[in-house]
Parts: sequence; structure tokens; C-alpha cells
Amino acid sequence: MQKKSKNAVLLLLVLLVVQLALLLYLCSKQFEGQSTSLIDFTIVIDAGHGGIDGGVVAPDGTKESDLNLVYAKALGNIAQDAGFNVLYTRTSSGGLYGLPTKGFKMRDMIARKKVVDASNANLVISIHMNKFADSRQHGPQVFYQRGSDLSFELASSVQKVLNSFANTNRTTQSGDYYICREVACPSIIVECGFFSNATDVANLLDEQYQQQMCENIFAGVMLYLYSCGGGMSNS
Repeated sequence: MQKKSKNAVLLLLVLLVVQLALLLYLCSKQFEGQSTSLIDFTIVIDAGHGGIDGGVVAPDGTKESDLNLVYAKALGNIAQDAGFNVLYTRTSSGGLYGLPTKGFKMRDMIARKKVVDASNANLVISIHMNKFADSRQHGPQVFYQRGSDLSFELASSVQKVLNSFANTNRTTQSGDYYICREVACPSIIVECGFFSNATDVANLLDEQYQQQMCENIFAGVMLYLYSCGGGMSNS
């Protein structure tokens, strides 16, 4: 409990510093054009899967694609409330592939990339749920594109905060992921928990936990922006 208390105090201090930095930044900015956001910074939130591609399935029948959308919208609301410009790759249960014919998965991924490209995004966060043969595996884990230093920094910041939140000690994982590889800005995949772990499933389906998870993902983004600049402008 003492360790968790220290982690909570550390996180609170980080958030207070970040909030102060954002406040100072906002005070130095003037409203420009017709943007509805307070900050000239765009976050694209990608709810993984959709349509006939339901992703992994929980024991109660919950599809990953549906829960990804719940988390994506919750995270987006938090970022919007903080003044960021937020766009989504999808806002409904459907996919982005058009007709469910051969090659639909690649068409879906290309459509997501087009959303990111058109938005001039500063960050991309792709939301997913995990599943593994070993049911002991639990907790959120963050993935990033191998070779991308900024994506590594973003992933590390988000993972650090999520480890404190979930009381885990996971490390980020690199790999080759289309949504991360094909976009120009820092991007990460957040696997919010394991559908193969009973405790994770119960948590992931709980509305309060969903809000807390998304608040901590956002806190990780704020830690990244504060710790390495993060590029608070599209310019």
C-alpha cells in the first residue's frame, strides 16, 4: 500500500506540473481560425477492429471491437475536455472497409491511415484489448513501431503511468504495426487488458474502471508532452 501511495503522489505531482504548463501555454496562445479546440494539437484515436472484424472475444461474448469503441470515446472526451482537438478513425460499430469482400482488412487499415493523414495529427493512439494462452497475463501494455524514437518515448510515458495505475511492471513492446508504421506522427497501440484473464475482464467491463483507465492513458500522454516537449503545435 505504501508503494501505491507513493506512486499516486508522484502521478499527482506530475499532473499538477503538466496542468500548469498547459495553462501557461494556453495563456500565450490566441484563438486562430475556426478551430473548436483550445490547443493547436490534434490527437487521433483509433478504435481497433470493427464490422465483421470483431477482434478477440471475452468469455461473456463481448467483442473487442465494441469495447475498443467505448474506451476510444471515453479517452476522446477526456482529451477534448482538456482542450485538445480530437478525431476518431471510427465512431460506430462498423468497419471502414466498404464491402466485406476479399482484402477488407487492408482496405480498413488504409482508410484509417487516410483519416490520420487528413487530420495533420500530432499523435495517434490505437485502442485494443489483448488475449493470451496464459491466463495469468494481465494488465495494460503499450506497443510502438520499432525504430521510432518519439513513439518509444510516448509508449514509455503511457506505460509508466499505466503500471502505476494497474500495479503492474510491464515494459513497452516494439514491432511492425501498420497503423504505427504508416503515419508520420508518434503513434502507439494501447492494449488495455487481457480478455483471457478473469480479473481483467471484470475490470474492463466496469464503467468506473473504464474512465480511470482512460484518464491514466491521457495522463501518460501529458507526461510525454511535458518530458520531451511533444511538439505542442502542428507547425
